[in-house]
Amino acid sequence: MELKSKQVYIETLGCNKNTVDSEIIATLLKRNGIPIVKNPDDADVIIVNTCAFIDEAKEESINTILSLAEYKKNGKKLIVSGCLAQIYSSELLKEIPEIDTVAGVENLDEIVNQILKDRYVRDLKVTRNISSRFVEYPERECLLSGNGTAYIKVAEGCNVNCSFCIIPKIRGPLRSRRIENIVEEANRLIELGVKELILVSQDTLSYGVDIGLENGLDKLLKALLSETDAMFIRVLYLRPAHELLNVQSLFGNSRVLPYFDIPIQHVSKKILKLMNRRGGYDEYLQLLSKIREMEKRAVIRTSVIVGFPGEDDNDFNELVSFLKEARINHLGVFTFSPQRESDAWNYKPRVKKVIAEKRKKKIYDLQEEISYSLLRKEEGKTFDVLIEEKVRGKDIYFGRSYHFAPEVDGTFVVYSEKRLTPGAVVKARVERADVYDLHGVIV
Repeated sequence: MELKSKQVYIETLGCNKNTVDSEIIATLLKRNGIPIVKNPDDADVIIVNTCAFIDEAKEESINTILSLAEYKKNGKKLIVSGCLAQIYSSELLKEIPEIDTVAGVENLDEIVNQILKDRYVRDLKVTRNISSRFVEYPERECLLSGNGTAYIKVAEGCNVNCSFCIIPKIRGPLRSRRIENIVEEANRLIELGVKELILVSQDTLSYGVDIGLENGLDKLLKALLSETDAMFIRVLYLRPAHELLNVQSLFGNSRVLPYFDIPIQHVSKKILKLMNRRGGYDEYLQLLSKIREMEKRAVIRTSVIVGFPGEDDNDFNELVSFLKEARINHLGVFTFSPQRESDAWNYKPRVKKVIAEKRKKKIYDLQEEISYSLLRKEEGKTFDVLIEEKVRGKDIYFGRSYHFAPEVDGTFVVYSEKRLTPGAVVKARVERADVYDLHGVIV
């Protein structure tokens, strides 16, 4: 097979950090003359970039690998990368012989080198060696994140070590990027037409701590505001700590979206201590109240875990009371997923799955009322909306105002007889709200 005939299909699972990794691989391939195709039928090489955060993610990753392994019958190569491959490499090598290469989360250029040379090392250990510093790659040209939007990794790894989480074991300790490298990448993405830059990491509030930057996130935002023409900047994964209030650039700035993604996980001090997390009901409520005082437009998203080992009715009821009082805009609810590699694996007593699921449903039922009432307050107001796609055959477009982050929140549904371009920003007035979405018209 000639090099020019090679084509690659990439299946990306899991979080937006994985999306960035897939974009890096795609860019490196493209720069070497190898196109990315949208259908595995058309590919010579298939890459599955996996997730391993919770059991459901692991199961999805395994099922996807097995499904795409069927293409091996047609002589295609199969590479498995990402978090599942990082932490379960030996199991994958043993249990799924169809895999040509098991790679990890670092040194992504080595994956590309294999494809270029058409030589596949089954156990590509070099990609599982966690570097002591953030590994920089050529600026991305291939984006998978949708029209007008791009994620920027500002750091890799995490130092918090929550008892339920295996991310530090997969991705290693915190390694922040240099501000100048982030700014350079941001400018390149803006040249490609990106309107909304989304800053991500495992713990974005800690950005810069490891490289000696005090209040590093604020310094980074100020650099992006002064040295780029970014229309919108969104920040995800902010730890629920009062040092967040020191990030002045998050407040009252028209280009930094007033969207606060603050995973609290729980409010019971007993459960938080078991999780190896700080804070509690009063501390979190005070933090959210202060944010809303400093930024009147604030939209707050959080995530919680129910059914954590030792969570009794009092702990759960305390969480419910907090959510009723805090009235958070967007909420993700997860039942505890025991990971053998985590400290919480050995915690007892475990909450029965049926009880955890009932608790999850109760919170989601509560959240529907809260979400609907908060979105209704936006009726009659006009917002900037980033158009993402058109509904085929209808004068309807899906987009996002600052209220919504991609993939995890709702959407702004725009009705327009005038043709709108995906990736463009338009002014739209909210006509009505439903439980999770806003509906409006062009003004």
